[in-house]
Amino acid sequence: MQPTPKADVTAALIDLTGRGEHPIVVTADGDRITGTWSTNLSGQPAGDGGMTLFGNATWNWHVTLLDGGVYKASMSSRNWPTDGGFFTFRSSWVADPMKRVLADHGWQRRKNPLARAWGALTGRR
Repeated sequence: MQPTPKADVTAALIDLTGRGEHPIVVTADGDRITGTWSTNLSGQPAGDGGMTLFGNATWNWHVTLLDGGVYKASMSSRNWPTDGGFFTFRSSWVADPMKRVLADHGWQRRKNPLARAWGALTGRR
């Protein structure tokens, strides 16, 4: 299967915004697409019970579309409470829908450097 053009897969990824059981927001900045899940922590008690959390906790899955139908991915997060805020989160809420769209459009994740080196050594590129 030939990968669809970058513009088409980008549009399909952006179309994920606000959909599904755990809605995410998908934005694009050139070839870098970011899926974001966020929750408002304001008013939730911290683990010690004597403090209240403020602000949002976010988790981002970044995809950079490379040439030849290959993408690289990374993640970042911020404002996660270190002292035990109470909320449920799974990274698959963001990554899995985006991975499905990429696969449906013929895009494959670039192997990490160790996997590429091992493939070169074993002849399994």
